Amino acid sequence: MKLTMSKESESLVLSDIDRDLFIFVMQNPPELKGKLKSAIQKYKHKYEKRWKL
Repeated sequence: MKLTMSKESESLVLSDIDRDLFIFVMQNPPELKGKLKSAIQKYKHKYEKRWKL
């Protein structure tokens, strides 16, 4: 499997196992925890009014 990474035509060639793992994780992301989850919640709270029309 070949994935295009940017407009500069960079690519990443994955084995079948790596491709399957990549697709699985993209379809089933792990639950956010700790500081990352907190940071996202703070950002959304601070800027959510700007996103609404």
